[in-house]
Amino acid sequence: MRKMLIFSLVVGLVATPLLAGVVKKTKSDVAFKGFGRFTSVQTERLIMDRKWVDSQSDFKGKGLLGGLAGKFMRSGDSSEITDLPALSIYKLNPKKKEYTVTPIRKISEETKGEKAESGEEARGQEKTQSDIKITKSEFKVEDTGESSTINNFPVRKYTVNWLTEWENVRTGEKGTNTLATLVWATPLSDTFVKAREEEMKFSQEYLKAIGLNAGQVQQEILGTNWFSMLDTMNKAKGRPGQDFSQFGSEMKKIKGYPVVIDGKYFAVSQNAKGEAGQEEEKSSKGILGGLAKKVLKKKPAGDEGKEPSLSYYIELVELSLAGLSANDFQVPADYKKK
Repeated sequence: MRKMLIFSLVVGLVATPLLAGVVKKTKSDVAFKGFGRFTSVQTERLIMDRKWVDSQSDFKGKGLLGGLAGKFMRSGDSSEITDLPALSIYKLNPKKKEYTVTPIRKISEETKGEKAESGEEARGQEKTQSDIKITKSEFKVEDTGESSTINNFPVRKYTVNWLTEWENVRTGEKGTNTLATLVWATPLSDTFVKAREEEMKFSQEYLKAIGLNAGQVQQEILGTNWFSMLDTMNKAKGRPGQDFSQFGSEMKKIKGYPVVIDGKYFAVSQNAKGEAGQEEEKSSKGILGGLAKKVLKKKPAGDEGKEPSLSYYIELVELSLAGLSANDFQVPADYKKK
């Protein structure tokens, strides 16, 4: 549960210049294959070391797994304050006028003391990981030259395509992972330049606080936060880990500030006999545990890649500078601590 909270907090890290602030409104639509769909409209008020997010969220679960996932991806109105100087997250319940406080800790502290279920399982997993061989990896960003206007922002269209082919040399299983993303970016006006600079400052400080190091824009466009959530909910052994660190030069081809990010991720695998989905059924793990094994079904080899394992659509609705201070990021006086 703690890891899920951490990953959800990484989404949309933004900040503002000193003696100023940024107000940003976005909407998101994320679909997890086999789990359900999560939609959200967020309004963020930000300064350099604090952030207030008001969210209107809705999660429609699918089947038993969706019902379990709904415990972590709740529907309804909520507010959240990130206070970096205090290393605290304040979760507000506007309906009940209550709040809870969660400390910001390094991930290494959260996972400290975690042990493998047995020494034999740990050795087995290490062996499985070493059996995975990447046979092909391609990552490319292209400027299509196409332009348009979205939410009164002039935008230019880019495509981001990532292909990975892999093989388990021990079992003979093979797989193809594909991420296809459309990015509509707007030129960097003075407002966007200031927002981007402060966004990166806050992102770096926050990730430093939890012991991570990654670029926010790369996280959003490549969907790393959603990948992490997907992996946590349904972890299949013997699959290659996703490495997002090698794409810096290609990502620089995207000029401007992303207004729309529309990504679809497909994961297709076949065992040595050409049967799809068998390995996932045997080894699904994560927060949903063994229940996932009972729900996941085998599918014919030709069906696994038709529906994306993950799709995400993120749209910037509004962005403006505003005069904000630390006083604007305090828990309201009439709220009671739960």
